[in-house]
Amino acid sequence: MSDRGRSRQQSRRTTTRRPNRPVDIWQTPGRLPDVEPIRVPENVSTLLRTLGDPPTAGGEILAGYFSAVIERSAATAVALATIADLMAPDDEQ
Repeated sequence: MSDRGRSRQQSRRTTTRRPNRPVDIWQTPGRLPDVEPIRVPENVSTLLRTLGDPPTAGGEILAGYFSAVIERSAATAVALATIADLMAPDDEQ
């Protein structure tokens, strides 16, 4: 048997799955956990900087764009949390 035939045969074996049990989508869901107050991080792009510059030409420029997108996303998240009254009081931050 050729290598190609073996790989097909092996893939058939690995894709055989047991049927999933049916799920009752109309059941009453469990209670959701209590919402914890949201705190604003001091520097939202810290994680990105720990990864270093992107491995492309102009990596420093791209890192600046990525940082701007992350900061804008964090600002949007804070605005939504403020509207929903989910922000932690200033003394807890």
